[in-house]
Amino acid sequence: MSEELVEGFGVIVVEFFDEGCSRRWSWSDRRAASALLRAAEDPDREFDAVVVGEYERAFYGDQFRQVVARLAVAGVQVWLPEAGGPVELDSPVHEALMVLLGAQAQREVVRARHRVLAAMRVQTRVQGRFLGGRPPYGYRLADAGPHPNAIHARWGRRLHVLEPDPVTAPWVEWIFTERAGGRSVASLVRELNERGVPCPSSADPSRNGHRSGERWIVRTVAMILENPRYTDRQVWNRQSTQGHGSGGRVSGRGSGSVRWNPAEEWEVSEHLTHRPLVDDATFLAVQGMRTGRTTKDGETRQYALAGLVGCGVCGRRMDAHWVHGRAGYRCRHGYNSATPRSAAPRNVYVREDRLLEVLPGLLGGSEDRGAGPVPSGPAPDPVEVLRHRRLQIACTYQGQELRQEAPRGIISVSSPPGQTALALDWTMSDDTAYRSGLLSDPQSPTSGSLTKEPDLIYVGTPTD
Repeated sequence: MSEELVEGFGVIVVEFFDEGCSRRWSWSDRRAASALLRAAEDPDREFDAVVVGEYERAFYGDQFRQVVARLAVAGVQVWLPEAGGPVELDSPVHEALMVLLGAQAQREVVRARHRVLAAMRVQTRVQGRFLGGRPPYGYRLADAGPHPNAIHARWGRRLHVLEPDPVTAPWVEWIFTERAGGRSVASLVRELNERGVPCPSSADPSRNGHRSGERWIVRTVAMILENPRYTDRQVWNRQSTQGHGSGGRVSGRGSGSVRWNPAEEWEVSEHLTHRPLVDDATFLAVQGMRTGRTTKDGETRQYALAGLVGCGVCGRRMDAHWVHGRAGYRCRHGYNSATPRSAAPRNVYVREDRLLEVLPGLLGGSEDRGAGPVPSGPAPDPVEVLRHRRLQIACTYQGQELRQEAPRGIISVSSPPGQTALALDWTMSDDTAYRSGLLSDPQSPTSGSLTKEPDLIYVGTPTD
């Protein structure tokens, strides 16, 4: 089609063709398309125009307008069979044509997506096929023979099946056995780290380059315990991506948000597909243990100062904590039961009723220091005054004081040429910065073991 379009005007001197790329991806994210853009912007290029053979496979949404504008700056025309030659952006006819072709391309994406998803559901449910991705921790991929499609088989494609990994599979079995025996997830994490067991990203770094691979965390073990693929059945569609590559977005690759689908949307194979690492009874028993715990009296706990109490020792936000039948707040300085106890300062604990008693006096002092006026009208709720002034109660071993919340800043996000940069309003505590690798915390946990219940420091009367 391209040769017919340029017949009598010129010849095709070089071809660019992308394989395995979604049309939702911007041209900058496609290997061949990005190479074409670089070649077009080269003053010594060997062509004068770009001929697009099939519009719906080259563009998505309003990508065409953006690409044509970029090529026009470089002095390169774009030819389309639908336009009968070069595209002119200032032509009303071509403008309407671009809108029509963009709608057709989006419709083709929807139709192709429907066909692909329907096929993947059948392949999982009826054939028990492994549909790609990282194998679960404890398994590795093994050859399962030629591809069932004769054409794909002639291309040399093979089927793959999950088989137990001799190094990591015993640890998955150990996790399920210990959890079924009543151990907490946090205690399992602590022992795995103490025994030096490689975490999933460390055991398979080639497939987990985006993860640190340093240690086990609670969420990792919890996800292993929730994964039904360890019961010898193939499961697909446990998660999906929402909002990936909208038509108005320059780059659709890697965008969108991942959500976990409800169990009724999963596709589960009708027959067994691989060797199980846990039996059905144990797996179901563990799921029952993962249900949320209710309070002893069945009531919902209410915390008047949730999010407004900070630790004056380490700067972290204090956790709401119910103890002895009343609300309170505590800070463990970054310690949790999944890590060994460190030499960090002792816990800070303060009762909520004590804070509410001293809060009016603290607010009066902060107003004298110029923290801002109290909202006009009837006597306001002290808690609302805290929020209005953006203040936080900082608790130490000696008492309490009011501090301004962490200041807001601006992060400037750089972007490729032709793409709009973002400025994000953000707030980050020292604790968040430390966990994000942006701040070195001198009080980070080092070594040691939990030998007794942590000490509690009560801010108030010692006998309370």
